[in-house]
Amino acid sequence: MSVFMSLQQLDQLPRDFIKRKVLINLEQTKYKVIEEAVQLLEWKITPSDIECHIFWKDTYVTDEEYRRLLPYQRINHFPGSYMLGKKNELCRNLNRMRKMFPDDYDFFPRTWQLPYQSEEVRQKQGTGIFIVKPEANCQGRGIFLTKKLDPFLDKHYVVQEYLSNPYLIDGLKFDLRIYVLLKSIHPLKIFMYQEGLARFSTKKYVKPQKKNLGSVTMHLTNYAINKRSKDFIFNNDTNKDDVGHKRSLTSVLKYLQDQGQDVKQLLNQIKQVIVKTIQSVQGELSHLYRSQQHNNDGIEQCFELFGFDILLDSSLKPWLLEVNHTPSFSTDTPLDKIIKRNLIRDTLILLDVKNKPKKIYLEQKRAPIYQRPIKMSLEEKEKQSAKMSHFEEKHLNGYIKIYPDENKDYYEQFMPPKPKERENRESMIIQQLEQFKNVERAIKSQAEVKLPQQKKNAKRLSTNQSFSDLDGQSLQQLTGRNAVIPQTRTTSQQRPFSSITTINRTISAVRKTALANQYQNLNTSQNQKRLVYPPPAELPPKPVYKMIPIKTFSFQKIENNQKNE
Repeated sequence: MSVFMSLQQLDQLPRDFIKRKVLINLEQTKYKVIEEAVQLLEWKITPSDIECHIFWKDTYVTDEEYRRLLPYQRINHFPGSYMLGKKNELCRNLNRMRKMFPDDYDFFPRTWQLPYQSEEVRQKQGTGIFIVKPEANCQGRGIFLTKKLDPFLDKHYVVQEYLSNPYLIDGLKFDLRIYVLLKSIHPLKIFMYQEGLARFSTKKYVKPQKKNLGSVTMHLTNYAINKRSKDFIFNNDTNKDDVGHKRSLTSVLKYLQDQGQDVKQLLNQIKQVIVKTIQSVQGELSHLYRSQQHNNDGIEQCFELFGFDILLDSSLKPWLLEVNHTPSFSTDTPLDKIIKRNLIRDTLILLDVKNKPKKIYLEQKRAPIYQRPIKMSLEEKEKQSAKMSHFEEKHLNGYIKIYPDENKDYYEQFMPPKPKERENRESMIIQQLEQFKNVERAIKSQAEVKLPQQKKNAKRLSTNQSFSDLDGQSLQQLTGRNAVIPQTRTTSQQRPFSSITTINRTISAVRKTALANQYQNLNTSQNQKRLVYPPPAELPPKPVYKMIPIKTFSFQKIENNQKNE
């Protein structure tokens, strides 16, 4: 019994969907097959950024574009999806998970990121063939094979061990393009499409040697590279999807099944590769999504279609090569058109876009007093999630739900810790640190040499003694401590009000207020000394102001006096 549908069965599958007046913005995409899939659903295309329900873009989305989304709108990219799409970020995340789970994350070749891991790469040099890739290029641009890595250690590249034992069909190397829909990141929902592409190289495969390292049409399976070769054969008949250098995924699975291979086990391994890869970035993507999402219950504002490139080795083990955040939807052949049109149509159906959230938002905006939407209770959220899961199971069409599934308990170990679990882990770490500190303190206390305590015969002042009984005793006798006599400064070292002089004085003397130029040595003793600060500087007398009367006169009186004279 076959575990997959053929291409013809998938194309003829009856698709049940609810006809709604949905608007989609396709201004920032160049692929016409998306417009054809939208027309099959009887949706309308609009250039408006406000009226549309869905945005479809071919590039990464900036944080500003996420913030501009209205509560009822959706977009076909998650914030931070470059963590999967860029080769250097994928290398970093998968290597981090491999350190924690070495047996579970062994599905990708050993990968290094230059120049940050140049020392490790230098040690591995000379042990085999390496494939060098630019960090962010696509369609095979800038990829090459080499044995010597010294010229590239200080440049930004991603270096992988080359898999020299691939599974061959007709003597040709090939890889599988598998389409994956990330419908939700919190909670995590992953769907795998049953149909995809198998891309073949155009030259018979020979193990890499010094002579053939530069043969890209032998070692690379990228369609953009091999279609330029004169040996490339295009597939022009969808009924014969097992012919040419680009074939359907199901035709390759059927070939493997005819060869006696366990295809069901292979598909389960591919599912695990996909889920574990997305789980490696689930924590960071979830944080970015929730921090930029509107406070709307039950509306998944982001979704994304990924293209996973998987290579099979001679033992039929799947190896992850890379993840494409924007897989190509070009339709050079009828095979491309039929697969990608059904893929996009089934994706849009599974989103379950409704008009009700848009109506509610517009009514709230038109109201004289804007009111925030009421948050849903836990019971309402559970009911809504149950309805959503029921809709997804009913409208899968060409998709398979791979997470959550029957292996959910196994995948839980790779999920990021929940807030309560994180608090428990932090408390356990704090307890362990305290225990470690207590052990260190015990070791130090045992190692320290206890010094013999000095006997103190000094007399203490009791309630029955008076100050006169203690006259004549030194400061050391009274306190049991050595008296510290401060060092006096020279005139050049003196600061304002910092010069110190000493006078002899007994402990029993009573301190009196000191006026300017009035200092006396009271009850002096030769054994005791006390610090005395210099007198304050004399201030000049304040000036006295007197009122002097001023006589007033006018010019008219002066003129009269002159006339009289």
